[in-house]
Amino acid sequence: MKRRTAIKITAIGALAPKLDTLSPALGHLPTGAGGLARDDKLRFFTAEERELLDQLMEMIIPTDDHAPGAKAAEVSLFADLMVSTSGREVQKQWREGLMQMQEEARKSSLTEALAKSAAHEDHPTTDLERFFRTLKQMTVNGYYTSAIGIHQDLQYQGNTYLSAFPPCALNPIGPNQALEQGEKTRQAPRSRAPRGLSDEHRKQID
Repeated sequence: MKRRTAIKITAIGALAPKLDTLSPALGHLPTGAGGLARDDKLRFFTAEERELLDQLMEMIIPTDDHAPGAKAAEVSLFADLMVSTSGREVQKQWREGLMQMQEEARKSSLTEALAKSAAHEDHPTTDLERFFRTLKQMTVNGYYTSAIGIHQDLQYQGNTYLSAFPPCALNPIGPNQALEQGEKTRQAPRSRAPRGLSDEHRKQID
């Protein structure tokens, strides 16, 4: 199973109970279409932090032959909106987490830094590993509540307007047919309980 497929399956189950909470940002679109703010109106992250987020989130959900990835879906702007309305502890975690990711990247590369942070995803023990879990969850939430994630990746069609309703083929039953059917039902033999059952079970079935 592809990693992106696994992420999608997880997202569908995890997001279902959270859609009401995330509703202010559902289907977020590029700013030109009335979506979230651009870099000059970022609510929390700096332009440099947003650029770093774009790279990290694209590594988590990259563009493939099925749909664009996290960067095209502007998931970093979704994260900016969510973090800007969170408490100070959450904001501190994001700021320090991005700084740690940059420090690790300087030692090797951003790809290796992300891989290191994800090495113990199920049982994180360091701040960097705990930040990766937060980063991945934000990426999944942002992507699968974006227009690209919903409509291109999940291929959700929404409430499609029907200009006409296709007719159903009906076979009307006449009065005589209805009476005959009712008589057959009344005369049908009752099912008997299978052998091997106690008298009490037979009475319940009969």
